[in-house]
Amino acid sequence: MKKVIFTLTISLLVNIAFTQDFRFGKVSKEELEEKVCSIDSSANAAVLYKDRNTYYSYTENTGWELLTEVHERIKIYNKEGYEWATKKIDLYVEDEEERVTVKAFTFNLEDGKVEKEKLNSKEIFYDETNKYWTEARFTMPNLKEGCLVEWNYTIRSPYYWHINDVQLQYKIPAKKIDVRVKVPEFFVFKNQTKGYIPFKFEKKREQESLTFLNVERTDGSVTRATYNQDKVTFFVNISELSIDNVPALIEEPYVDNIDNYLGTLMYELTAYTPKYAPHKYFNTTWEDVTETIYKSSNFGKELDVTSHFKDDLDALVGSDGDFNSRIFKIFQFVKSKIKWDGYYGKYTSNGVRKAYKEGVGNASEINLTLISMLRKAGLTANPVLISTRDHGIPMFPTTEGFNFVIAGIENNGNVLLLDATDEFSLPGILPLRDLNWQGRVVRENGSSAWVNLNGNNSSILNSILNINIGEEGEIEGMSRVQYDNLMALEYRNKYAKVKDEDIKTKTEESNQGIEISEFKLDNKVDITKPVIELFKFNSEELTDVISDKIYFKPLFFNSLDENPFKRNERQFPIDFGTPFVQKNMVSITIPEGYTVESLPENIAIGLPNKYGMYKYEIKTSGNKIDVYAILQITTPVYPTELYSAIKEFYKQIVSKNLEQVVLVKA
Repeated sequence: MKKVIFTLTISLLVNIAFTQDFRFGKVSKEELEEKVCSIDSSANAAVLYKDRNTYYSYTENTGWELLTEVHERIKIYNKEGYEWATKKIDLYVEDEEERVTVKAFTFNLEDGKVEKEKLNSKEIFYDETNKYWTEARFTMPNLKEGCLVEWNYTIRSPYYWHINDVQLQYKIPAKKIDVRVKVPEFFVFKNQTKGYIPFKFEKKREQESLTFLNVERTDGSVTRATYNQDKVTFFVNISELSIDNVPALIEEPYVDNIDNYLGTLMYELTAYTPKYAPHKYFNTTWEDVTETIYKSSNFGKELDVTSHFKDDLDALVGSDGDFNSRIFKIFQFVKSKIKWDGYYGKYTSNGVRKAYKEGVGNASEINLTLISMLRKAGLTANPVLISTRDHGIPMFPTTEGFNFVIAGIENNGNVLLLDATDEFSLPGILPLRDLNWQGRVVRENGSSAWVNLNGNNSSILNSILNINIGEEGEIEGMSRVQYDNLMALEYRNKYAKVKDEDIKTKTEESNQGIEISEFKLDNKVDITKPVIELFKFNSEELTDVISDKIYFKPLFFNSLDENPFKRNERQFPIDFGTPFVQKNMVSITIPEGYTVESLPENIAIGLPNKYGMYKYEIKTSGNKIDVYAILQITTPVYPTELYSAIKEFYKQIVSKNLEQVVLVKA
């Protein structure tokens, strides 16, 4: 009996070893034949294996170098998974350049044989993200459903202080992830984790040594050189991790940036303490970070460059003493004077003077110019450092935590925020990309403080429908929709440069097949007024006629028909960007000869802590039906622990919106 068990055990171990051969380039037929992911049958692709190895190397000529080796093997199950065959690698390129070498293959099963195609080095493209970052990007060749893609790349970096984040989760499932990070004891890092994947690193220390060659020369009748070797012994701190079957991070509605919640380990250097050289300490507080940024010649000093706009500013505001008027005039002038080149960044690239002269600049050059002009006009304006939504939330004090700068005007304890990179923004109304928790205002006296970016100005949508229903259920109607604040800004960014006829077509498509006969937009680019959308329409699809009865949803195409919150649990906050109010008013004229047989009941419901409310009222008078519905969310960020409440809240709204009015022929 024992012999049988032993034989089975050995057989299982051999099988496991065979199926888990993750050596680069050693792809099995079994992997290529797999039709669905064994840990998530709905996955379009899966990470079969990832190995991440980060370590330091030292040479006397170049000093310390940081090397990061990454090996990834990804299975593509169907065409929807092709996007995972593209890889992007960020490289820092300030004074010296990080370099990357790549080796990659695509594997397919052809007539029962494993075939592979190599990525050509000419298919690796390098795009400048901004002055400091370059993106290396490649897409694997010969993609087919069921293929495997595999790459191995090494980043060599002279920036010993920057260990790239260790990603432990993807938006697709990952079957196995191995990580090793080896750090000499001279480098003191602190760690921060994010996400909801439980993991624990195994820690150990190993002793290593470096040998230095010293040359001593003696002068005399003959110059002699004496060679000596110095040996330095030190410890290396090693962190190792191996995790299996990591679930995909699922996209959900109303998330600031889903990448903020990927399981990740982050490193931040706090000190460099070599044995035979002066010690160096790095930013440890947000005050240190903001001071470092402000003292940069490409930041704080740029605020003192003002002579080039003096005459323009005098002509613009003159003796205008009105607080709001000065702000608006300067804000609009800067937006028109310097167009944004699309580059983010907290530092200037070519300087504010050149940007002003040439009429184009990055985010820093535009908003630092705005701040300087506001200051010269007598306003208490300061830079506000932020991390945009796509950059993530800074987890600990680091200059890399901020990637953008906007303006803040302090007045009576409040901070009015402005971003002149957006053509349609207003004082106090920032574009959605900026609304990412908190920013750091940096004052002239060197002090700094956190400021809330998610403004208190509610986004507002007011909709009015006037509907006439014919005897056959056909509808003629008029719609008027008004957009204010962030909703107006986003509408303009989407449609300002689109022809009205094309907007009309999109409106028809998105509103259940209505046919629009007249369409008009007011204040399409006038940011001082709300956007107003007006159109006449008709439809035969908004009602159902069965025998002598007509059925319809009383909010028609403005009904909320689907609950955005479908999952049983949610691990991250619900981010609406700003508080918002949506009002729908409908006036319905029913056809002659019909009466109302049934109406939905009125409801009024609310969220805990007064975070939101929904009210729905419907009434009849003669041949008229009047409907009023209002949805209000009072908090820009809704807490995770109350997820079940908001899911139920929206469930009731959807249920009410799906209820129908029934008309019956008299």
